[in-house]
Amino acid sequence: MPDEDGQRRVSGQLEAMFAQFAEEQRKLEEFHRKLDEASTTVESANKMLTATFDGRGEVSRLTFNNTKYRTMAPNELAEMVLDVIRRGRSQAFGKIDTMAGGEVLPGVNFGDLAAGKANLNEVVSGLMTSAIDLPGIFRAADSKGNGDG
Repeated sequence: MPDEDGQRRVSGQLEAMFAQFAEEQRKLEEFHRKLDEASTTVESANKMLTATFDGRGEVSRLTFNNTKYRTMAPNELAEMVLDVIRRGRSQAFGKIDTMAGGEVLPGVNFGDLAAGKANLNEVVSGLMTSAIDLPGIFRAADSKGNGDG
């Protein structure tokens, strides 16, 4: 049976872990708010097409600014549309990285994850490694909890 000091230490560790969890939850809510407010707009090189993307990198609006597209060859028009979408998504994912403020998961940034560029095997491996490091988590919580007791 743990002594009184041991119980205080465990209690302090739990409080520190819950405080850390609450802070991470607050950051996640703020991140979602920023995603909902963000947008990216990209034009084709010839200014014929404008695409707007939401904070998650999805096309929310596609506008042909004139009627010149009617005289374009179908494959030329398709390439222009694809180019604008690729560049717009790339810029939107870059904004996601900036909003996230760095790596969200060990070795993974949000932009790569959203773009499908992250290797899911590596992501899962990183998560498992983090989960297995419980002693490290307790040490970090203990160092925060010791200031209270």
